[in-house]
Amino acid sequence: MKKRWMAALALTAVVAVTAACGGKKAEGNENPEGVQEETAAEDAGSSGYESKVIKLGSYKGIKAEAVSTEVTEEELQAEINALLNFYPGTKPVEGKTVIEEGDTVHIDFTGRMDGELFPGGSSEGRGYDLTIGSHSFIEGFEEGLVGKEIGNTYELDLAFPDPYDPNPDLSGKPVVFEVEVHEIIEYVDAEWTDEFVQKNTEYDSIEAYREGTMALLQEEKIQNQPAQWQQRVIQAVIDETEFDCKESELETLKSNMIQEYETYAAFLGGSLEDFVESYMGGVSMEEFERQIGEQAEYQLKSQLVIDAIREAEAISLTEEEYQESLKDLAQQYQAESPEAFETQYGREVIENNLLQDKTIAFVLEQAVEI
Repeated sequence: MKKRWMAALALTAVVAVTAACGGKKAEGNENPEGVQEETAAEDAGSSGYESKVIKLGSYKGIKAEAVSTEVTEEELQAEINALLNFYPGTKPVEGKTVIEEGDTVHIDFTGRMDGELFPGGSSEGRGYDLTIGSHSFIEGFEEGLVGKEIGNTYELDLAFPDPYDPNPDLSGKPVVFEVEVHEIIEYVDAEWTDEFVQKNTEYDSIEAYREGTMALLQEEKIQNQPAQWQQRVIQAVIDETEFDCKESELETLKSNMIQEYETYAAFLGGSLEDFVESYMGGVSMEEFERQIGEQAEYQLKSQLVIDAIREAEAISLTEEEYQESLKDLAQQYQAESPEAFETQYGREVIENNLLQDKTIAFVLEQAVEI
C-alpha cells in the first residue's frame, strides 16, 4: 500500500487508461447484488474524469483466480534472457584497424588535471566499450579518436563543458586524457556459461545463479501476492462492468506514463528505446506501447469502478477514522506531525485515498479465490 500512497499523494490523482472500453461478462460471477444501472453510475465522477461507468457489474463475492507464488521455468528463463541481453558479448571487427564514426571501440583511459588523477576520470584498467558518436563522453573525446588506429595510445587535450552538470566542480577545467585503443568491436549474443555468470553476477556458476534467482523470485512473488490479488479482483469487477471511456483521456494518461519512463531513461543517460531494450527484457517498442496501454486502461477503469462502488455502498469516513489514519500515515512517512502531513498533501487528497482503500477492502473481504 505504501507505494500506491506515495504515488497517489504525490500526484494527487490516479493515472489511467487506454482504448478498448467495453466490459465483458466473466464466467462464474452471476451474483446480481451490486449491479448498478446507468442512472446511479452517472454520479461516479469524483475522480475528475469525463470517462464514466455505464453499468456497474457484480462486486460482492466476486470470483478471481488465486495468485500462485511458485516460480516457473519460463519466469527464470526470462530473467536469464534479460541478463544476456543486458551484457551482450563482443568480438573484434576483422580487418578493421582505423576508427570511424559509428564504430564501437574497446578502450582504457586515464584523465589528469594539472597532471593529477581525479575521481571518475579513469577506466582503472577494466576496459570500456565506447560507441563513437554516442556523445557519452565530453566534447572532443569521441571526435578525437576518429581516424586513430587500434593498438596505440593517444593523448586528448580537452576541457570540460561550462557548465558541467554531472560535476559542477569540473566545469570549464582543462583535462588531458590518455587513451589506449585496444580493438574495434561489434556486439554479439552472449553465451550462457559459468564464466558469464561469474563476470556479470554475484554467483560463481549457472547452478548457483539458478538456485539464488529462484529463491529471490519466489520471495518477490510472496511480497507482491497481496497487490496482485487485489488487481485480479478489481479486474474481475472491471470485466463485468460497462464503461464510456474518452479517447482523449486514455491518450493523455498513456502519454503521461510514457513520459515517466522517458525520465527514467534520461536519468540513466539513454533513450527510451535503450531503456526498454536493456531493462524490460528486450521487448519491442510496439510491445512496450501495447503494455503501457493495458496498464493505463486498467488504472482508469479501476478508479472509475472503485468510485462507483463507493457511491453504491455509501462508503464514508468518520472523523475518528480519518484522524487515526492521518496519525498512522504521518508516522509511516516520518512526517513532523499529522498536521504537517495534512498540510503537505491536503485533507481532500488524503480522504479520497483513504476512501479508496476502504472501498477496496470492502470488495476484497468478500472476494472468492478460484
